[in-house]
Amino acid sequence: MNIKIKLCGLRDKESILASSGANYIGFVFYQKSPRFINALEAKKLRRYINDNQKLVGLFVDADLNLINHISETLCLDIIQLHGNEDLNYINEIKKLKKPIIKAIPIKEVSDIKRAREYEKFCDMILFDTKSESDVSGGTGISFDWKLLKGYDSQREWILAGGLNEENIAKALKITKATFIDVSSGVEKSRGEKCQKKIKSFIKYVKNYEKNK
Repeated sequence: MNIKIKLCGLRDKESILASSGANYIGFVFYQKSPRFINALEAKKLRRYINDNQKLVGLFVDADLNLINHISETLCLDIIQLHGNEDLNYINEIKKLKKPIIKAIPIKEVSDIKRAREYEKFCDMILFDTKSESDVSGGTGISFDWKLLKGYDSQREWILAGGLNEENIAKALKITKATFIDVSSGVEKSRGEKCQKKIKSFIKYVKNYEKNK
């Protein structure tokens, strides 16, 4: 089993360097998020992402021109949609010729079924905890992982939502996920990453793989 790791919401050089063992690095371009980074700052940090990592840009119901601008400026590898984007919107994004991750907020079985609607249009599905606020993702709260037990998809899917070093083993055991996304679980305060936690989380997951 090869577990892919995505570190999301990074905003400083030290956190990116600490994430060298991750497969994906995510920048959040949503102003209401405590992890928001503007395109100018993101461009400065782009150089610290190594050649083996892919850069993901996270957007929430963003203007299409903004996504296009940031995608070109930063040479994004992947576009992640974390809002209420419909299929017509997604078809417009597909014109950028970038793989698309669509986040699906999860709370009950019907939410899992909703993911099926997007499988034909998106390259990957990300399951995250459904938030009661207008801040998408990064809640630090997990959903019921049993909802994903036995989940089968033609698309690659990603487990997110309140993952940390204390619960990741249980989450992997229940869901059999092979791709995980962590943000709040490696922070020392909301929106501020902890380099020590980042390194420890990555090491823990890799050791978990070896011992399987």
